Amino acid sequence: MRVLLFSLILLLTISITVLASPEFSLIYVIQEGDTLSEIAADYGVSTRELLELNNLHWNSMIRVGQELLIPKKKKETRGPGWSYRLIEQKINRDNFRLDVGEVYSVRINPDQKLPDVSHIPKDKIITYHVGVGDTLYDLARSFNTTIGVIMALNNKETSIIRVGETLRLPIHNLTPRQVLAKTITDEEFELLARVIHGEARGEPFIGQVAVGAVVINRVLDPYFPNTIREVIYQKNQFSCVNDGQINLKPNSSAYKAAREALNGTDPTMGSLYFYNPRTAKFQWWFETRRKTVTIGNHVFTL
Repeated sequence: MRVLLFSLILLLTISITVLASPEFSLIYVIQEGDTLSEIAADYGVSTRELLELNNLHWNSMIRVGQELLIPKKKKETRGPGWSYRLIEQKINRDNFRLDVGEVYSVRINPDQKLPDVSHIPKDKIITYHVGVGDTLYDLARSFNTTIGVIMALNNKETSIIRVGETLRLPIHNLTPRQVLAKTITDEEFELLARVIHGEARGEPFIGQVAVGAVVINRVLDPYFPNTIREVIYQKNQFSCVNDGQINLKPNSSAYKAAREALNGTDPTMGSLYFYNPRTAKFQWWFETRRKTVTIGNHVFTL
């Protein structure tokens, strides 16, 4: 029987205050020799429940340091390990201040120290501003890392995160597109929505996403500027910049399309250009490019 050392990480989610007890999520850190069936048995849940809650398959590999959410049992029973009931008792006994209506995650750390993060390059760490609804568990999943790594990067032991707090988060496990989506500024996002609105309003929604995808593909391509602003304002690249429509206020559809494109949707199959055959001034040049798809009035090319 493993001896589990109890290490609290209080992850605060700002929410509307309601007359209810705090909610808890139990997170187990995998140690050497663990199997999913043993972990499930220790906490009185089925292996299927453990797999489904963590989006794992029966043949999924688990690794030391990986973090698993433990399903909450409908009825607490006595048994090995830490139950949700025992968590509440320990928190109350140790006089941790918990607010009603909030959501907390508790990390059960079985004799395992925080990971070494010295190998993460400084230029692969960004400063993140905690927003409404953030928890370290969600941030760890979003940045393809673990709670332990985030704690180590920020020298945290017992932690509460609040809206507006800054955290150092690693991006070394993310793709360039994912890094762009997580580091884009409000000004850049506004510009992306404006170019979508200026170039593709009136087009089907997927066509608006496609225009946003072209901008992002250019940012990630070594032959184009490496920022959204520079790509959009590159000379004679977008007609809405030349005729001033870039200054129009985007509608809700343009903002939604910008977010969809940033999240990785690319109906253009990696295209770097697009044109309208009825209005393009240099159609002969576009026709020298490889066509990928036609969406609405726009033809997309590589």
